[in-house]
Amino acid sequence: MADSPWLACAAIFVIGLAGGALPLWVKWSERQLHSVLALSTGVFLGAVFLHLLPALAELEVHKVEEAHAHEGHHHSQDLTLWFFVLIGVLAVYLIESLVFRSREHDHEELHRHRSVGYAALLGISIHAVSAGIGYSAAAHHQELLTPMLIAILGHKGMEAFSLTTVFQLAKLPQRQTIYLLVGFSALTPVAILAGSSLTSILSDEGLPILTALAAGTFLYVCLCELLPEVFHHLEDRLVKIPLLGLGIALMMILHEAGA
Repeated sequence: MADSPWLACAAIFVIGLAGGALPLWVKWSERQLHSVLALSTGVFLGAVFLHLLPALAELEVHKVEEAHAHEGHHHSQDLTLWFFVLIGVLAVYLIESLVFRSREHDHEELHRHRSVGYAALLGISIHAVSAGIGYSAAAHHQELLTPMLIAILGHKGMEAFSLTTVFQLAKLPQRQTIYLLVGFSALTPVAILAGSSLTSILSDEGLPILTALAAGTFLYVCLCELLPEVFHHLEDRLVKIPLLGLGIALMMILHEAGA
């Protein structure tokens, strides 16, 4: 399957749809939804701390090494990518504070949850595109394709599940959730098939900057919105804490598998 980009794309798309559809098949109560949200928050925390931020650190080290090789002397640390992480954090906070919290109080929480859902979608979509470009770039190294495909499939199913859970928290209409799920599921396959074209469009700097913005977005969404929402009510905390840990552990397993 890994040798055929079309079969790989089909598998990724189907797994994304299946993972995202699972929460839609069950009618959650508010209490149950917040427990499931703990698992989803663990997945998102794992994505930002075990994948996005380490990837940025590697890119930073690579840039410093290249500059040192070309210039022949010590090159101070370039903080450009971390600056864009900061912009990602501030952008989501300011949008919520200046737009949604100024609305009528009765609708404030719903608007805030929807802004969190869209912010999570933005961050995870950039992550999905970068995974597709990476898979496409590895096409000439056949021994890497199968491990990469397994890792992408694992990511796609869990991230789609988590994304749908956040949309349910925001009470998005089911039809709109399905449209967004289909679009998200298609991102990595499209990036695989258009890998070389996307790489030339984004250039060497474009994708790292987008990844930094995604990391900042995720940092704010996970730490300032999802975690407080999960533990807003203390009931079921003995269930929520293990589910949060399970989500992180699943992303750690993917990391160890080479994701």
